[in-house]
Amino acid sequence: MKIVYLARRAIPSVNAHSVQIVKMSEAFGKLGHDVLLLTHRGDDDAGRVYGRYGVDPAFAIESFPRKSKRVLPKWRFGAFLLRHPAVRSADIFFGRDIFSLFVATRIGKPVIFEAHAIPKKGSLRWQFLQRLFASKNFSHLVCVTSTLADAYRESFKSLEDKKIVVVPNGAADFKPGPKLADWPGRPGATQIGFIGRPFAGKGIELLASAAARMPECDFHVVGAAEDDVDWIDRIPPNLHFHGYQPHAKLGGYQQRFDIAVAPYCEQVMNASDMESAAITSPLKLLEYMAAGLPVIVSDLPGVRDILGSEEIAAIVPPGDVDALVKELRHLAADPDLRRKLGQAARQSFLERHTLEARARRVLAPALAATA
Repeated sequence: MKIVYLARRAIPSVNAHSVQIVKMSEAFGKLGHDVLLLTHRGDDDAGRVYGRYGVDPAFAIESFPRKSKRVLPKWRFGAFLLRHPAVRSADIFFGRDIFSLFVATRIGKPVIFEAHAIPKKGSLRWQFLQRLFASKNFSHLVCVTSTLADAYRESFKSLEDKKIVVVPNGAADFKPGPKLADWPGRPGATQIGFIGRPFAGKGIELLASAAARMPECDFHVVGAAEDDVDWIDRIPPNLHFHGYQPHAKLGGYQQRFDIAVAPYCEQVMNASDMESAAITSPLKLLEYMAAGLPVIVSDLPGVRDILGSEEIAAIVPPGDVDALVKELRHLAADPDLRRKLGQAARQSFLERHTLEARARRVLAPALAATA
């Protein structure tokens, strides 16, 4: 099948959504599909996407410059889509951009919309979604969490339940990264790692509090510099910041972690400055699992969608630093438990959460309809 992934996002970029977009494009390609990813030009040349994200060139990528400092206007991008020969010959359209997918319905092939949030009722995006869902060429909606699927059922009464598929985020298998030349962790101290962007509620603030109460351990943040979190009152000396790192290099950091954490708060802000605790599907959790790391994670709905009933991670209440410290001390003192949790997490990842497995589930309804 010829699949066109309509992103209309800047790629490459430092945002987590760019990782999932690129990795899903690779996964579709590895399943044997002919894949074209259409994006806006990001902070690097499109030809360097493969190396920066550590992916195989199993898909083609075509990016377009943004007009001045903003993305291309929706109408201009839509007009481009209708003229592009690869778009005209596609068998399936997939993506997150509502307007691009709506335009694609005019070509007469199945369209799959993947939702990571829900637009405000009555907004322009909400109105275009209504029209997208009403199109005879709309195949199905992919929601990354069950709570998000419930929100779509409630907001769009005409959306048939059979048109909704809940598929949590997936992750690429772990790849050891390049050896780190300079590591600030102390020999013999338990190394506790966090990978993520510096947004409020993602957990760096809880990590700072835990580090202050556990001076015997070393804590590491990969994905942010200390200057990015000037809203945190006190940074203890055993909390180290490694700044943004290209995704292909993250394996080198994960290899240094004894314990990985995703300590979300009760409210979680994302790159779009939206509160997302109820609907987020944590990519970092999946990447920790792929690396076989013992994980401590906050109890969010999307976390439960990933973990199910399996005992493969230590789960703490959102925003509860006391519970986080308790679990950290427990795991730091028990290497056998860390090993057991890490092995169970990796096994669950291999069985349920690889990107190829996710790609099959995402495409299944459309492929069945065209068989």
